[in-house]
Amino acid sequence: MSNVIGDDLITVYEGLYFTEDALIWLREKPRTFGELRAEEIDWLRWMAATVRDEDILEKLSEDPDTDVRMWVACNPMTPEPTLEKLAEDPIVFVRRGVAQNRSTPAYLLARLNEDGDLTVQALVSQNRNSRSRRSPGRQRPGSATT
Repeated sequence: MSNVIGDDLITVYEGLYFTEDALIWLREKPRTFGELRAEEIDWLRWMAATVRDEDILEKLSEDPDTDVRMWVACNPMTPEPTLEKLAEDPIVFVRRGVAQNRSTPAYLLARLNEDGDLTVQALVSQNRNSRSRRSPGRQRPGSATT
């Protein structure tokens, strides 16, 4: 969380939902993700849900805030190794995020289908059903479905 938020990332958010006050605060001086977290955790949660940078998603996946990790788990740009780690999160809402993520690979959905939480299992089933309606037969080679 000590990484500085770069101008490239700030520029991405200028055209989105950041308020002018938020942008002024970010541009005042170099800010870290830790400062952003302390100043306004909702900005960090929103970033976790919308950012496309895999390195940032990896860093945000380690945040102590459950909602930040949950939004990373839901983000379709989250890389597979990060989803694997989040699928083991002790907080059920984070695992639910992975279960409903359209980018979660089939082998990981199979593992989550064994989760003790019935909602995780239901989200896995919904995710699989929506995939089969969108593109039948499209899964990672060598992966088994259950």
